[in-house]
Amino acid sequence: MKTRLVLWLLAGVTLGHAATENIALNKPYTLSPAPNYSYCTDPGDAQQVTDGVYSRGYFWTQRSTVGWNNAAPVFCTIDLGKVEPICGLSWSCAAGVAGVTWPECLYVLASDDKQAWTYLGDLCVLGTEGRVPREKGYAPFRYQTDKLKGRGRYVCIVAAAQPFCFVDEVEVWRGSDVGVPGALPGPKVDDPKTFYLQARIRSGVAGRLRADLAAILAQMEGRLPARSLAEANAMAAALKVQIPAYAEGLPAEQETILPYGVLHASILALHAPVLRAAGVGKPLVWQSNRWSPLSLIEVPPPGAGVETVTLDLMRGEVRGETFNITNPDEEPLDVSLAVGGLPSAANLEVCEVLFTDTRSRTPVAAALKRLSPDTKGAVQLRVPGGCTRQVWLSCRRPRCKAGTYDGVVGVASADGRLAKELTLRVRIRNLDFPERPALHVGGWDYTQGAADYYRTPGNLEAALALMRDMYVDSPWATAAVFPQGTRFDREGRLLNGDALDFSSWDGWVARWRGARKFCVFFSVGESFHGEKMGTPRFNGMVGAWLGAWTRHLKGQGLTPGQLVILLVDEPHARGQDAVIVAWAAAVRAADLGVVLFEDPTYTDPAKGDPAMFAASDVLCPNTPMMLAQGEKFRDFYRRQQAAGKTLWLYSCSGPAKLLDPVAYHRAQAWLAFQMGAVGSFYWALGCGGGIGDSWHAYAQADSEYSPYFVSPDSVMEGKHSEAVREGVQDYEYLRLLRESAGRVKASGVATAWQARAQAALTEGVAEALRDVAASNQVWQVEKDRSAMDTVRLRLLDLLETAPGSE
Repeated sequence: MKTRLVLWLLAGVTLGHAATENIALNKPYTLSPAPNYSYCTDPGDAQQVTDGVYSRGYFWTQRSTVGWNNAAPVFCTIDLGKVEPICGLSWSCAAGVAGVTWPECLYVLASDDKQAWTYLGDLCVLGTEGRVPREKGYAPFRYQTDKLKGRGRYVCIVAAAQPFCFVDEVEVWRGSDVGVPGALPGPKVDDPKTFYLQARIRSGVAGRLRADLAAILAQMEGRLPARSLAEANAMAAALKVQIPAYAEGLPAEQETILPYGVLHASILALHAPVLRAAGVGKPLVWQSNRWSPLSLIEVPPPGAGVETVTLDLMRGEVRGETFNITNPDEEPLDVSLAVGGLPSAANLEVCEVLFTDTRSRTPVAAALKRLSPDTKGAVQLRVPGGCTRQVWLSCRRPRCKAGTYDGVVGVASADGRLAKELTLRVRIRNLDFPERPALHVGGWDYTQGAADYYRTPGNLEAALALMRDMYVDSPWATAAVFPQGTRFDREGRLLNGDALDFSSWDGWVARWRGARKFCVFFSVGESFHGEKMGTPRFNGMVGAWLGAWTRHLKGQGLTPGQLVILLVDEPHARGQDAVIVAWAAAVRAADLGVVLFEDPTYTDPAKGDPAMFAASDVLCPNTPMMLAQGEKFRDFYRRQQAAGKTLWLYSCSGPAKLLDPVAYHRAQAWLAFQMGAVGSFYWALGCGGGIGDSWHAYAQADSEYSPYFVSPDSVMEGKHSEAVREGVQDYEYLRLLRESAGRVKASGVATAWQARAQAALTEGVAEALRDVAASNQVWQVEKDRSAMDTVRLRLLDLLETAPGSE
């Protein structure tokens, strides 16, 4: 049964009839979960999916559209009123911009009684035969087929799209009056949700192979002569029919690291003639911006190449650069990389950039796999036929004397098809990067207790080491670190302040020894130990409890100001504000010196309770929201800052691997400097998609927010985590330059250097952020990713030549 189910899943039922009547028109249906996309959710969602009305205009801002955010999968179950023969179905949606992607699956199931279901096919497969949605740019598309063979009163469409899912209309087409006698030919399913969980992994593999095959065939159009194109199409057809059985044969624990074995490699090898037609006649070493998205089937631009790879940095920081290797032959290319001529103190590291698929089936080149040298000092990697690989070189906190060092990277294949030497130029400035940069960094890591919040307790030590390496100095914990055993008398006096159990808190603090801030999400409600907020007893209880806590942390060598308290997360309604104000009043009355933090998510913060803002010590606006709302939003928080509030920034968009490392991750530190903020935070360090595993993306239950790659027992750096670290280092450049410029200004001697420094701190920051906008946070959106590096080098020159720095 298992084999039969998966083969049906991948191939779909292809027996068909001509489409006739839409028997779903105006029929009732249920949606689970409920629609939640704010720009189109309205009471009409209960009728709009089958009302016969298609959206006009920008799809997901129309009230006639139904939408979800971070809610995959969606179950749309239509009641046809009676058992009907079913020959077809359509699902109307749109995608292509603003992070909206096409569905990864549209499974169709039918049932007479909602107890026993039959799988009819995947509309993402059957609905794209002969026509496919656009790969780039906004477009509406209707997935549709008339090749179903089934019957039922209830039709369930299981739709999975990340991070957004939209539909404006579903049609179900009535089949022949003869119907489908006897048992239906599709696999039997007890429950659509269970079916989805079992099917999505092999479906993901098959979908990846089909998508790559389609993309290669599209690249062939206009590049290959007619005869070659016909031959390639014949080969592609022969490979395509093998996909269902091949995907079924892969293990259920298949990792989403590309390519997926022999058949996938054969499909990718079809890209070799495309590369040769584009002028890549032999293996090519070339360079693109290290932050730009890269495809396994990338076609290098005309004239692409590279002779010198340059790293320019301070002692004690981490910076990286890349080069690519493209193989235009059908056979794989085994490459040896040998680096020589650099001092060991340069601390050079060589990584292969792994290509991985994501839950939303958008592949990314982001994971950085460290390559260990063999006995001859070289590292090895394989470039599949027709594909491109990327190599990431980084200096990890070099300790060399200032100067420029020219090394060599030998790039050679054993079969002699590739032999090239690159100059690896490392310039070490006469500057030392601080071991502890000033910017506070964190990301709701929740590593208290068993460290199992993100289901990855086995990777704890590696995760802690990586976070520290990324300059995380402000870890987060949940209320699990609260002192335990609290008892109060009738007047609200704490009876056992000296006997509270601080073991969970102590363990977490010891785990993060040396952190500058210890942030705790209190997640409070309208009472504390049964006492309603706002009463004198409530205030006294909160103050006494926190007082015992602050006395304890003083005994640990900490100060009350290192305890950062988030009372209510992302307040966006006056009721939440009231809870914050009441709790803050109790905390303030105790005068303990702890820090109250809030991250309001009012798109118009002026609509929030002024008392809530006044009660907070640290205000942390959402960065993408700030970009979207413009100067009015920024000015509000600047006024709060002028009134004495400290600003931090945070981002919580996802999935993280689909976001741009520059525009989303690195840029936040530059925006923090521009806003005068002193903290930069991301939801969420270590979050591996609900299962704690980046390497099994198809099995993820939720969006993955971690900027690095996680598994239950390991972590691996990625381009997004590198971008976070580089952003922190960029911020420190700016801070150091501001300090130097301040000292020069205080001396009373005007200099040309001072004018250049001031310009770099203002116009330079604006230049670095020129292409950062709410509309281009997604990685696949084209943008200039070089500006921050250009400005960074300018800052480096200014710091090295600052008056008095000799």
